[in-house]
Amino acid sequence: MRKLYLHILISLATFSGAVHAQQQEAELDVYNQCVEQTIQEQQLAGINNSVVQICADQAKQGYEKQIVALLDQIRVQSAEWQQPERYQAILKSQRLWKAYVEQECDNAGQYVGSPMYAFCPMQQCAERVVQLQQYVH
Repeated sequence: MRKLYLHILISLATFSGAVHAQQQEAELDVYNQCVEQTIQEQQLAGINNSVVQICADQAKQGYEKQIVALLDQIRVQSAEWQQPERYQAILKSQRLWKAYVEQECDNAGQYVGSPMYAFCPMQQCAERVVQLQQYVH
């Protein structure tokens, strides 16, 4: 029985990791497609800080909409399951996550470079979507 349980855990972890990797690739595709399109439309020689800003902001807006939708799904699930404390706990972590992202991305912008002011929040929002999906499924 222990071997079966261990096998299930390993399979689940492997599957979860693969899904997460696919999700991240799809998310970066949104950003990368925007970069390619913007460079082409503006007839640029390559990527620059302005392109990073435009595309990171565009992708981040999409992730923020997904975050709101996921939080709403969690709220509905929590009500259906009669677990209001679950939703409140996730909202608390969401507030703390926002503070973390603000500070972390400020650090990245200051010490890595100015494009990180836009790119870092986009990355963090993409990762948060994956995190919140785990609460819904």
